[in-house]
Amino acid sequence: MNPPQAGINTYGYIWSHPLKDCLGQLAPLGYRQFEGVINPPHLDPESSGAQRRALRAYMQGEGLSFTSLNLPSLDTNLASPFAATRDYTIMMFRKALSLAADLGAPLLVTVPGRVNPLLPCPPAQSKALVQDTIGALIPFARDLGVGLAIENVPFAALPRSSDIRAFLDDMGNEDVLCACYDVANAHFIGESPREGIESLGNRIELVHCSDTTRGAWRHDPVGKGDVPFEQLAAALRTHAYGGPILLEIIDRDALASILQSHDSLTRHGLVALRKP
Repeated sequence: MNPPQAGINTYGYIWSHPLKDCLGQLAPLGYRQFEGVINPPHLDPESSGAQRRALRAYMQGEGLSFTSLNLPSLDTNLASPFAATRDYTIMMFRKALSLAADLGAPLLVTVPGRVNPLLPCPPAQSKALVQDTIGALIPFARDLGVGLAIENVPFAALPRSSDIRAFLDDMGNEDVLCACYDVANAHFIGESPREGIESLGNRIELVHCSDTTRGAWRHDPVGKGDVPFEQLAAALRTHAYGGPILLEIIDRDALASILQSHDSLTRHGLVALRKP
């Protein structure tokens, strides 16, 4: 099976470029698939219908598409013990889902809540909160035709791939719920790619690639950390993964870091050669 074309998560551009300008920089280099990060002014969930139609028309005209949108979790928390915060979070996710539907993005990456790092909520209790909040979103997401891709994140209520797999199995609703596997997040908490991919199996619809060490959580250019990308490539081949591979590189020099990371992932056999 030939490696896929690399897709780009736009996190590195959230403060420097509106999304359309970001796409305009990357599209001439051959990139066609994107995960748009929802963060004003980069991509605003309060944008008008006319603005959304214009962006979608631009992308269609350039042959570009969204694999997904991504709502960062710093301002929301699906696992909050505060009912008002959970209600606010559900409202924000509904806005993000509506934006995804309007822009033709089939998935919304979903961080399953955050827990207190000093004294975390007991796992069963935080899992129950996430079941309630995501359960409240499922009918809305289904009506819009947008899936929720649950991501493994170190500070989340479901930090490990095995936690997410158990959650997905408990929740059902396979037409709406799936997994986004982030190899840097997994590596930081001591989970190997083989372990993570085996746990999630065919529930994975997106893969995020960046680099980190286990001493400091990062989303660095590939090569700056010690993520075992060759193991990731082998695990994905074993499970015949055919979905998007997205570079989620967070660096001040976003473009140079993306291109260097793309070349590194090509050497690991994860993505196809980039356009010269």
